[in-house]
Formats: sequence, C-alpha cells, structure tokens
Amino acid sequence: MNVRVIKSLRPSDPYMNLAVEEALNNVEVDKPVIRFWVNKPSVVLGRFEDVISEVNVDYCLINDIAIVRRHSGGGTVYHDGGNLNITLVLPRVYGGRLTLCYDILKDLLVSTLNSLKLKNIATTSNEVLVNGRKVSGMAGSLTKYSLLCHSTLLVSSDLIKLRSSLRRLKREVTKLSDEVGHNITIEGIYTYIIKSLSEVFLWRVVIDNLTTDEVKLAEELYLSKYSRDSWNFKT
Repeated sequence: MNVRVIKSLRPSDPYMNLAVEEALNNVEVDKPVIRFWVNKPSVVLGRFEDVISEVNVDYCLINDIAIVRRHSGGGTVYHDGGNLNITLVLPRVYGGRLTLCYDILKDLLVSTLNSLKLKNIATTSNEVLVNGRKVSGMAGSLTKYSLLCHSTLLVSSDLIKLRSSLRRLKREVTKLSDEVGHNITIEGIYTYIIKSLSEVFLWRVVIDNLTTDEVKLAEELYLSKYSRDSWNFKT
C-alpha cells in the first residue's frame, strides 16, 4: 500500500503548521498521509483547553515561546526544534474510529523505539512511555473527509523550558537522547520511522509536497483563525 509522506523538518511557524493540520483534515484523501513537521518553540493547546490554567503565559512571553491552539482535542504540550511531530491522516473508508488511527501511530512509534534498542516501552490509549515516562502524546480529529491523529515525539527537546512553560504535567516526561544515552537528531529519527514504514508495515513511501488546494486552505485558516488571539486565547 502506498503512503504519502510530507516532510518538513526545519523548525517553522507554529501558527501556519497548525493551520496545515486542519487543512489536511478537511480535504479529500485517497490514501494514508503521514506528515513530519517541527515547530519553533511553542506551547500548543488542545481545542478545549484553558490558557490560564495550562500555560505559564508570562514565561512564554519573556522567552519568545508562541502560544497556539490546535483544532483537535487533548492536552497542552510544548514544542521546539527537538520535538518531531508526526501526523497520520486516514481516508474515511477506514471507518470512523479514531482509536484505529492512534493504534497505527503507536505501533509505528513502538517499532521505531525498538529499533533504537530501548527497553521498558509501554503505551496507553494515547501515549508512548519509556521507563514509565512520556515520550509521545497524541490527539485526534474526525471529519467527513478523514481521520487525523498527530503525535509529539520528544527527541532532544529542552525539558527545562517544557516544564517552565506548562503549569502542570499530567505525567513526567523524558526525551530519546536521554534514554539512548547519546545525541540523536530529528533527521535520524525520521530515517528510523521511514525504515519501519517500509520494512515492518510494508507501506510504499511516496515523498510528496502539500497540494495547491491544501496550501490555499491552510493560508485561509491561518489568516482567519490561527494568527488571531481570538482563537488561540479563547475562553
């Protein structure tokens, strides 16, 4: 089976990246899509989260950390250049259960972590844990067009800034570079994931770019929604 892969590993504008996520969830897709992307330092809230309760706003403003809200549910997370975001989009012919989307993405991440020879890997409904600490969390959204779930993967993130940006952590976190005991890059992890897609999942990877329609919709969403405080700081 073919899988369309969209790769953007250079840290970029979190407001536009979240607009792209919603755009991908609102266009017709005829095959699975996996998007790899990296945000500049930012705190990303779930659709229904309260900014004041979840975010240390003063710390973020002082440290030039963007605050942006995504279209999916779930909790509040910290992104930076050491965090790889992985988005899986499935056509609606796969059904209407977001748990399927979560399970595929979790299996892909566990396969990748096994390739790194990590021990004590576990999963919850929407998390991947190493030695009992969270290394990846997921959220999802279902539309008439597709199932979308996206995950963080803490590769080499600044955990001091992560803890300082968020008012509360529901679970203690770790990063892959600490667990493997040496430096590991976003590009390196991407390579491991692509290898798992090909060799374990037997999916044929087709490298692609966003389509004209996807870019147009993302730009519209950026201007009307994601660039506005009325969305990002809504109560």
